[in-house]
Amino acid sequence: MSYSLTLAGIALANLLAIISPGPAFLLVSRTAASRSRALGLATGLGVAAATTLWAVAATFGVAVLMTRLTTLYGLVQLVGGAYLIWLGLSAWRDHGDAPSGTASAAAALGGTPSAMELRRAFLTGLSLTLTNPKVVVFFSSIFVAMLPAQAPLWVRLAALGIVAVQENAWYMLVACLFSQARMQAAYQRIKGGIDRVMGAVFIAFGARIVALARI
Repeated sequence: MSYSLTLAGIALANLLAIISPGPAFLLVSRTAASRSRALGLATGLGVAAATTLWAVAATFGVAVLMTRLTTLYGLVQLVGGAYLIWLGLSAWRDHGDAPSGTASAAAALGGTPSAMELRRAFLTGLSLTLTNPKVVVFFSSIFVAMLPAQAPLWVRLAALGIVAVQENAWYMLVACLFSQARMQAAYQRIKGGIDRVMGAVFIAFGARIVALARI
């Protein structure tokens, strides 16, 4: 049996999901524009790592099991929603200030970020995606729908490889694009407005997730 169409379908579905703007895209693009390319890349790597972990869980049925455990899934929703609200409030709090949090002002001006700043940026991207219940549902849906139950291990590993490559490539592109000098200069000119809008979006996303949580 040929699984090329199966893998192509997974690749297309995941690509469409990646390029649809969401909290991860906003976080990576803002980090790259307001701080530095290195920190944007670190944040994107964290997002990609968490997404790949959820894909692994979905491939081997763990994610599906979790969505059926109402209490556990509800806790993930609450934690994820609360984290998004916290990020949104942080954006509002920092909208008029020099860049802080995942990077120092020196890094935002082109300096080399420290190992601690890079680690913090990575963990921010990782935690944002690990606590995003939409990622759980997405991979549970497409992997159950597109991967035949009898699919051999190499097909499942190939699907995971596709997800990992696409996720890393996309967020590397986003970080590189938004860390260009022109993008950073544009961001600094309208920083207050962008941060308020992003903060409001994060709070809205988080509040909706919390409201839908069932424990």
